Amino acid sequence: MSPVVNKSTAPATTQAQPSNPTPPLASATAAATTGAAAGDTSRRAAEQQRLRRILDTVARQEPGLSWAAGLRDNGQTTLLVTDLASGWIPPHIRLPAHITLLEPAPRRRHATVTDLLGTTTVAAAHHPHGYLSQPDPDTPALTGDRTARIAPTIDELGPTLVETVRRHDTLPRIAQAVVVAATRNYGVPDNETDLLHHKTTEIHQAVLTTYPNHDIATVVDWMLLAAINALIAGDQSGANYHLAWAIAAISTRRSR
Repeated sequence: MSPVVNKSTAPATTQAQPSNPTPPLASATAAATTGAAAGDTSRRAAEQQRLRRILDTVARQEPGLSWAAGLRDNGQTTLLVTDLASGWIPPHIRLPAHITLLEPAPRRRHATVTDLLGTTTVAAAHHPHGYLSQPDPDTPALTGDRTARIAPTIDELGPTLVETVRRHDTLPRIAQAVVVAATRNYGVPDNETDLLHHKTTEIHQAVLTTYPNHDIATVVDWMLLAAINALIAGDQSGANYHLAWAIAAISTRRSR
């Protein structure tokens, strides 16, 4: 008789397989990606705040206009625009430093500030009579007027201004009277300068009263008076800027 062999009926114990740990390199990559995304979000938020401060500082001077500011994709150029005459910045608006303005050029009549701003990485906009923050210690100083208002140099600035004023018969007569003296540095009497400023203010108010349906011919009057006033003040660059915009606006009207 064969010997009986006792076989255990207990189930075999199966050893648990350890789960695959996340490779250290993958963990580091995920952490770096998360950190980079958080850093990018933080930078964009900081840039948005900077643009908003710039925008509010400028818009507080003319809250009834549309304004926009944006950082161009080179990461260095901060562009400021308004839709008044497709990008012209009026002479009484004071500007922060390190701001770039649109160059004078014929543009579509009803382009919005977003259209004028073009491609940006971050942007901020102000709509007429929209909310504006109160000034604070981080509000930018308004020290960039002369460095921002630049345009390609007009050959023979004085004669070109005289001729443009002569052809623009809607200007007040005081403009015709002082433009030659202003361009030739003859000196303009204080009473005539005061009258010119008064007429400029009247046109300024007329434009803003009808904005955004303002008459471009009236804006051109404002631009030309701004150019004359700049010359009287000894600001050749400002005169060049305003005259260049007047020429561009006249060209836009003729092409319509």
